[in-house]
Amino acid sequence: GQKAICYFSGGTTDGKPDKDEFIKAGLVIKDGIEDGWGNSWLNIKNKEKLQPLIRKRFQRAYKYGCDAVEVDCLNIYEFRKDFTKEDSFTFAKWIAETGHEENISVGLKNLPSLAERLEPYFDFAIVESCVEYNECKKFKSFTNNGKAVFIVQY
Repeated sequence: GQKAICYFSGGTTDGKPDKDEFIKAGLVIKDGIEDGWGNSWLNIKNKEKLQPLIRKRFQRAYKYGCDAVEVDCLNIYEFRKDFTKEDSFTFAKWIAETGHEENISVGLKNLPSLAERLEPYFDFAIVESCVEYNECKKFKSFTNNGKAVFIVQY
């Protein structure tokens, strides 16, 4: 059968209609460090304010008819020194668990440095340019456990 995979950024504002909600909640880090596409990073440590807004994104995706969501920008620690690899792991794990609570499959987008640890929580992976960066093997735990890995090479 056919499955619809939708997209949203978990770690940045990403220009969606709900961007102002993140700004009003004080979650947008405004210091000029962006994700490379003009989006501001979110304070993923402020779970009390962030989690209801991310949950709403999953709920909206479900209402749109999405079977799954690929969640991008979970790698904040690679861009900002005030977040650790463990912060990204904790946030990504919560993202996957929340999607499942909202009846949506969740795909790990990139994040090769944590792919093996996060595999138990995600349903599939979408990996960009892993051939170019020699990172495809880091997602082997997904295929070893019968989960799809979609490789997008530009």
